Amino acid sequence: MLKKCILATSSVAILSLTGCSSLNFSMPTISMPSMDWLSLPDSVTNWIEPYRPDVHQGNLVTNEQIEQLHVGMTQMQVQFLLGVPLLRDMFHQNRWDYVYYLNPRGGDTQKRRLTVFFDETGRLAKYEYTAMPNETQADQMILGHDTDFDTKASEVTTVDQASQTKNDIERNAAL
Repeated sequence: MLKKCILATSSVAILSLTGCSSLNFSMPTISMPSMDWLSLPDSVTNWIEPYRPDVHQGNLVTNEQIEQLHVGMTQMQVQFLLGVPLLRDMFHQNRWDYVYYLNPRGGDTQKRRLTVFFDETGRLAKYEYTAMPNETQADQMILGHDTDFDTKASEVTTVDQASQTKNDIERNAAL
C-alpha cells in the first residue's frame, strides 16, 4: 500500500511539473471588425510603467551642518551635530563616514560623502566632504521636487587645522 502511495504521489508530481511545457494551446482567432478598437498599439503600452518611489538611504548632511563643524570638536559634539554615522569601521575607530544615497524615480543617482577623522584624544582632526545641498535644496529633494543642486560635483574638499585657521581668519577679517 505504501509503495502505491509513493508511486502515485511521485507520478502526480512529475506530471504536474512537465504538464504545462508539453501543451501547445492556441485559441482560434476570430476577426471581428467591430472589436478592432480593443487592441492597443505597442506605443500605448510602452509609456505605462509601474510606480517606483524615490530611494533615500544614509545620512543627509547639509551645507549648514558642514559650516558648523570645527577642528577640535569632541566626538559627542560631532555626533550631536551630524547624527550617528552610517559607517564606523572597527579597524579605524577614529574615522566616521556619513554617506547619503539618493536614487530618484526620474534622474541620476546622487551619492554624497562626509568623512570625519579624530585624533588620539577623540578630537576632530580633519574632515573631507563632497558638495552638499543647503537645507532648502535638501527639503526639496526629499519632497521629490526638482532642485538646482549640482549632482555632478564630485570634488572632495579637505578641511584640517591649517585650512580651518585660514578660513577663520578670512571670516573674521570680513566682519
